Parts: sequence; structure tokens; C-alpha cells
Amino acid sequence: MRYSLRQALESDIEPMMRIGHEGIRPYVEQLWGWDQADQERRFRGNFDVARIKIVIIDGQDVGYLDVENHDDHVFLSGIYLDRRYRRRGVGAEIIGDMLCSCRSLRKPLRLRVLCPNPAQHLYARLGFRQVEVTETHIYMEAVSGA
Repeated sequence: MRYSLRQALESDIEPMMRIGHEGIRPYVEQLWGWDQADQERRFRGNFDVARIKIVIIDGQDVGYLDVENHDDHVFLSGIYLDRRYRRRGVGAEIIGDMLCSCRSLRKPLRLRVLCPNPAQHLYARLGFRQVEVTETHIYMEAVSGA
């Protein structure tokens, strides 16, 4: 399933918040409980249109990536897909493309995932290794092989 990316716009906040919250809510509930108003405030505060790319499949906006480029690494702050596109290889394809890009930049790709989130298994299959585990998060890194 081929995807494309476009730069986020302010008008993307509401639909992407729905997708993001739908994806993380079960894990946030397990760890801290869900406070809708707090989660909306956090989302709006962190939705940086300069950093976020919208994932498009068949002309539809189906999710987003939040990527931070640093001098010594690239940090995948988040990847969220509409539930209809999860477990269909889209996330693996996007992350695989990011890994190729990081390889050419000679930078590791880093991310963090909530401990209860099964996406950690996908990341491990894609070559990420755990570098730190806290009570709530698993920090992972895929070295570029440079």
C-alpha cells in the first residue's frame, strides 16, 4: 500500500487528534487514566506543523508522523495511523523508508513507545533495540549501519 506525505496544516489538528488519541488511549488509560481535556491540551501544544507530516493513501489523510531532526540522530516522536490502516504494513513501510533515509544521513533513528503498546514488537522486528526502559516508556534505537 503506497503512501505519500505532505506538510501538516493548522486545519489538520482536529482530525489528527482523533487518530492520535484513538491510537494511544488504551495505553495511556492503563498507565495514568484518560483525562480528555488534558489530552486535548497536550495534543494541541505538541502539534507542530513545521515538524509533522500527514500520511496520505489513495488521496485520503490517514495519519501523521512527528519527526525531529537533530545533529546526531533523528527522533520519531510519533507515528499514528487511522485504525483502518493499522496492521496492514503501512507503518512498517514508513519506518523502513525512514531507516533508509537515516542510513544515508549516517544517523541513528530513535523513538520511544509506551510500555503497554504492542508496537514495540514491530520496532524490534524492524531492527530497533532497547536502549532504556522506564516505568512508562521503552526507548529504542536503530543504528544506521554507517
